[in-house]
Parts: sequence; C-alpha cells; structure tokens
Amino acid sequence: MAKGKDMRKEGDKRFTDSEDDPLALDYIFHPRSVAVVGASPQLGFAGVGTSFLFAIQSMGFEGGLYPVNPKHQQILGLKCYASLVDIPGPVDHVIFSVPVKAVLDVVEDCVAKKVRSMQFFTAGFSETGEEEGVELERQVVQRARQAGIRVIGPNCIGIYCPSGKISFGPGSPRRPGPVAFLSQSGGNAADLLTTASPRGIRFSKMVSYGNAADLNESEFLEYLAEDPETKIISTYIEGVRDGRRFFRAIRRASARKPVIVLKGGRTESGNRAVLSHTASLAGSLAVFRALVRQVGAVEVNNLDELVDMLSVFCFFERPPAGRRVGVVGGGGGFSVYAADQVDEAGLKAPALSRRVQDELRRFTPVAGTSVRNPVDTMAILEPAKLADTLRIVASDEAVDVLLAHAGFGWGPGRVASAMGLDVDKLIAAVIDALVRVREAAKKPIAVVMHAPPLREAMEYSLSVQEHCARQRFPLFPNLSRAAKAIAKMVTWQEMREDLGR
Repeated sequence: MAKGKDMRKEGDKRFTDSEDDPLALDYIFHPRSVAVVGASPQLGFAGVGTSFLFAIQSMGFEGGLYPVNPKHQQILGLKCYASLVDIPGPVDHVIFSVPVKAVLDVVEDCVAKKVRSMQFFTAGFSETGEEEGVELERQVVQRARQAGIRVIGPNCIGIYCPSGKISFGPGSPRRPGPVAFLSQSGGNAADLLTTASPRGIRFSKMVSYGNAADLNESEFLEYLAEDPETKIISTYIEGVRDGRRFFRAIRRASARKPVIVLKGGRTESGNRAVLSHTASLAGSLAVFRALVRQVGAVEVNNLDELVDMLSVFCFFERPPAGRRVGVVGGGGGFSVYAADQVDEAGLKAPALSRRVQDELRRFTPVAGTSVRNPVDTMAILEPAKLADTLRIVASDEAVDVLLAHAGFGWGPGRVASAMGLDVDKLIAAVIDALVRVREAAKKPIAVVMHAPPLREAMEYSLSVQEHCARQRFPLFPNLSRAAKAIAKMVTWQEMREDLGR
C-alpha cells in the first residue's frame, strides 16, 4: 500500500494524477499524526476546531494529536502549540480552522513541517465568487503542489475513516463497514452518517471535499474503486472538475462495485445554490443522468433514497431474481395500498398459486384476512405463525422478494406491554422468525415499520430498527420507499447484465 512510500517529492506525478496508482491516496485516510490549527475552547465558529479534536480523540486515534493556537496552553487535555513548527516530530495531516486571512502563513508552516495533506474547514475561497477568494485558493493549491502536499477542500469537513481512527464529528461509529461516501457537502456527509448508522449501515470512508480545488471526485472514485475496505460507493456531487476523467472514473468504479449517485443542482435554483456553495458548475442534468445510466450506476433524488439504497445493497445477500414481490401485512386497506405502491414503483405483486393460498388458509382465519397477495394477516406479531406465513409465501415460484409490513405492530405491542409481556423479547422473536425464513427460502426479505408520531410508537419502532440492523434486514419507514429501493436494485442488476458484468 502507498502508506509507507515517500510521497513528498516535488513533481511526483501521483500528486496531480492518481489514475496510475489510485491507492497512492491511502495515506490520507491513515495519518500517523494530526494537527488542528485554530482549535479553541470557545463556543461558536472558533470552537469547531476543537470539535475535530474531540471527534478524533473519540475514535481512539493512536498517533500524535496536536491542537495549535498561540492563545491557549492546553485543549481537551492536550498540549496546545503556538504554531505548527513548534510541534516536535512529524505531522502528516493538518486541519485548518483559522480565519481566511491566516491561511497562507499556516500553509508555509505546513511546507516547513513537510506535511502530507491539508484539510480546509476554513471557507472564503472560490465559493464566494469574489476575485480575492478565487486567487487565494489558486495560491494555496499552487504552493501545496510545489511542496507535494495534497489539499482536501477548501470549505469542507474532511475525512471519516474508522480504520484510520479519524473523524469529522463526535460520536461517529468506530466500527467500519463496506460503504464509502463522497460528498461536496459537509452537511450531507454528517447527515448521512447520523441517519444511516442507526439502520445498521457502517462506513469504510467518508470524504467531504468542498470546493475540490485539488483532490476531487474523480481521484477519490479511482481510489475507492480499488480500496479493499469499500464494497459500495455512494456520492453527493454538485459539479465535476474534468468531465472526461469523471466519466472514466465512475465507469471504472461502477464496473467493480455498486455506485449510487445523488446529484446536487438539478434545478435552476439548485444550480445557483451550487455556485455559492462550492463554486462548481452543475452542468446539464440530462447529460449527467445519461452518463450515470451509461456506466451502470444508480441515481437517487434525495438523502432518504440514498440511505434506502444503501440498506438493500448492504443487507440483501444478492439482488432479487426479479420484480415479483410477496407482501405480508395486516388490514384490508393496507392490502390495496400495498399493491398500488408496489406497482407504482415498477414491481409486481402477483396472485399467489392455489397451492400456496390453500396452505395459508389452514391457519389463517377467513374473516378479515386475505391470502392472495398482498397477504392480509394478523400473524405479524405471532412469531411461529409469521414464520409459517412467510415460508409458504416464499415457496411460491412467482415470488422473488418478500416484504414484511409491521406498520400496525406498535398497537398490538402496546397491548402486549399492558399485559405485562416483554415487548422487546417479542420483537426479537419476530425478527428471529424472519431470519429462519430467509435462511430457508434463500430469498431477500425487507421490513417496513411505520410509526405514528407518538413517544410509545417511536420507542417501539426504534426497537424494531435495532433488531433489524443486528440481523441485517433492510428496514423502511413506509411501503413506498421500500418498493422504490427494491425496484432500483433490480434495475441496477438488469443494467449490469446488459453491460455484460
């Protein structure tokens, strides 16, 4: 791996073009020492640097961790240095949290310390649209390249890498996973981490790269395509620096791993916002979407859809063999609604065979139920009956994937609680039943749990979520999102087959 190589020679091609050796970027995710310049115990913007320090401490970082601020002697129990050059020993990675007017002086200190990478939380560069900010960004990148230093940003929150024990936010999960996320937006990166983690999704790498003045989406895609820690790649992209290189990079990545793309700046208003956010040119949406389809990537429209797609890619052992869904839940209205949602997403809820319906009728009451598909049953909170129901539905050759809807489950759970039963154990038994069916049927199963905005219902839903995450079931808050995610995954598989992958 490139971690042990001397990467700092001026003119080394890998500092300006990583296509030949994408894993040369690995050292950025595994620094041996980190300095945060501008760290401060004060509240507000000045305290953001300390947030980076605390986040890295919380990850159990084992290298040198140095706050830098001439106004303080100690921060978070760490000795605070007046400047970078006062730090004894080498510094690999520097996080800038200083006023923009101090940037060039700190860059020169980085050059003197032979720093390997610089990350700029500091904003006020080309994203402002002002000539002064554009020129400052140019000077920073030019000086960094002369010294063989890579730049992340400016205007970003940088890197989260559990295996490197670094993060941009306190409370980040320390256990790594298979998903990488590239984002021009720091807020979207932090939001995805917060939203996806409770659903059991874990990350190999996250990069908020802001203005992409040096390191950009293409270089990171090239790296992730080869990264052994990454199995699934997700992105939030506002604009690209080099269209040809981006096409090569995303095509290469998509040939090796699932790639999920959320495009920012899809509307006229969004395009204007992109210019003021990261100084990117959003470009033609039609061209971008055509490119995504051509390389076999998956496009999503918002962060919710992104999390949903990550759920199915993480927890389905393989894509469904087709678009035919067997739906199990409760309520007549639910059955009609579920059938509509499944069809509108591009899936089908085919009628079950007579054999399957007869088997279900042996223990499913006639009154108030249906065994056609969707299957309307009250067995959702009776583990043994639920297992039998799902097993029988899964045995139908017309079913490719199962969708278990527990949206009404909090009500019976409330009754169970009033009767003195252990609701958490009941939920665990239901999920264990799903595990047995999945193992026997060899077909993917997704779970839907819709909770009304009541404290009791939300607590019940969180318990379901925890059990689903533990047993690797994708969980969705409603039928529509579940159906759309499954449909997109099937479409992705069909595209791969068309591309001969």
